[in-house]
Amino acid sequence: MKNELLEINNSTGEILIPCENEEETKNIKITKIKALNLLARSDFCLINGTWEAKRDALIKILSSLPISYSWEIKERKMTDTYSEILGELSVSTGKIVRKAQSMGICEYSELKGNGGLHFMNARAETRALKRAIEVLFGSVINYYVIKYLN
Repeated sequence: MKNELLEINNSTGEILIPCENEEETKNIKITKIKALNLLARSDFCLINGTWEAKRDALIKILSSLPISYSWEIKERKMTDTYSEILGELSVSTGKIVRKAQSMGICEYSELKGNGGLHFMNARAETRALKRAIEVLFGSVINYYVIKYLN
């Protein structure tokens, strides 16, 4: 295994491992910059003292960048009291593919009489997708929060 020099972003703590192909490393950085430029203050909300990216901001990242992605439900469990979704998001740019699995849960009691099982299931899936996007683009989201919101 050849020695690789790690690049560390001191603001976000992100570790960038250079690809063997310099063009791929450049594409990853360009994609992250484009994702950062998409974000606005209105894409975040403060929840219990922590800045959280809103669902629409994360979907904006997926749909507006020059990337390919797929979302696959791996497991689904639904009862009359809760819905649990395990999904996998795959994102690719060029030959680089990153994947993240995540789980979303919604309890029927959260709906407060608005909607039924469909809405419970949809909310669980949305939560799983949101978490997967946060994993794959977390360094960009964290950088935005540190630089513009804190």
